[in-house]
Amino acid sequence: MQNNKLAIGIGLGVILILAIAAAPKLIGLSLRDNTVDTLFSLIPPETRQQLVITETSFEDGWYSSSAEFQVDFTPFALDETLSGSLAFEFSHGPVILTPKGMEFGLVHATITPRFASKEITKALTQVPFELPEVTFELFAGFDQSLLLELTIAPVTITEPAASVSFEGLTGTLLANPDMSAEIQMMMGGLRATESESGMGFELASMQLASSSEQMNNLFAPSDLLLSIPSISSQSPLQFSVEGVEAQSRVRPGIDAQRQIDVYQRFNINNISSDIPIRSLSWTTEVNELQTALVSAYFDLIANFQQQMAAGSGAMPSEEDALELALLLAQNGLVFNNQVAANIYDGDNQADIRIRWLGLPQLQSMEEIEISEVIAALEVEVNVSLDLEAIMRSPAAEMVDPYVQQGYVSIDNGRLLLDVSLANSELTINGEVTPLDQFL
Repeated sequence: MQNNKLAIGIGLGVILILAIAAAPKLIGLSLRDNTVDTLFSLIPPETRQQLVITETSFEDGWYSSSAEFQVDFTPFALDETLSGSLAFEFSHGPVILTPKGMEFGLVHATITPRFASKEITKALTQVPFELPEVTFELFAGFDQSLLLELTIAPVTITEPAASVSFEGLTGTLLANPDMSAEIQMMMGGLRATESESGMGFELASMQLASSSEQMNNLFAPSDLLLSIPSISSQSPLQFSVEGVEAQSRVRPGIDAQRQIDVYQRFNINNISSDIPIRSLSWTTEVNELQTALVSAYFDLIANFQQQMAAGSGAMPSEEDALELALLLAQNGLVFNNQVAANIYDGDNQADIRIRWLGLPQLQSMEEIEISEVIAALEVEVNVSLDLEAIMRSPAAEMVDPYVQQGYVSIDNGRLLLDVSLANSELTINGEVTPLDQFL
């Protein structure tokens, strides 16, 4: 009986050893599906038209594999394609030795980007100082998640002509099996100064955080926040800005299947410069935006780029532009803007709300009538300005004429403008005004 137990134990041990030994090969066989294809599938279809990724080589081994992909990117409005390659060196799990130590997972890869352009390569080799080390790492977990890490090492360059100090950058992209993703980036301080002229600037740091419920879907709920504590310069323009922040989010619209709501906010807490602006906040909302309109826009860009790549030198066709304009005219849209700024030491606000009801029966832009446009348009504008600040500005001489004409009013030290357009009727500061004088 004891011998039987020993034999079973030895058998199980042998099976376990064989399974561990075979695991890296099995992981390597599924490398394309579980790692590479998943990574590239994170790119939204709308932007893939500008980005072409082609596999040029793939060599799989037992414990490691290698692959190379050509990347061709055509930026909008450029007739030249930027080409390069990504070289992958994979280490197969389940036990992986990485630069950070031993980890457990499916795959770890180092990624090396290379430029195909001779001009870029030559320019990089002629840089008179050592460029910071850049590393890309990819890790695939047992749960099919992907972690992409970017690291740019700190660098300090001191030359007679100029000096540069860069405190480095780290960034991560975590993609989950359901295609939800989170992006984090942290950049340290950046300072550059030219010795002779004294020209230079300083960026204290920069942080970015972004998340999406579905990375490869432009219309999926998402959030982004970018913050910069301060930016300053001494020459040629002396200025300092503090509390720079940009925020955006995407959410489903009223018709969740066909619409999205887009929110964007840009804010600067404090501005010190020769210009009279001391702070600025700008919020934009686009609601009930048709996803079909966004897709048509990207299709228009793609068609234009194809024409440019073919050497036609043509601009987007009038037919494509009219088709996009027709789609915009047919569908409703809500557009809101709120601007607040301290100018000439006075706080000023403007609130602009626009609702476009749409012309669903419109079949051609040639059929559009100005009366139909006005009837389908609702506008509300509320402006409140600090009177003393305005009187210190170049606009001071326009205040009295505009007050006399009824375009603005004065109340409690504020310069006010209230405009509304609804049901084809224009109202300025409570007074109905004929539209004919503006048409």
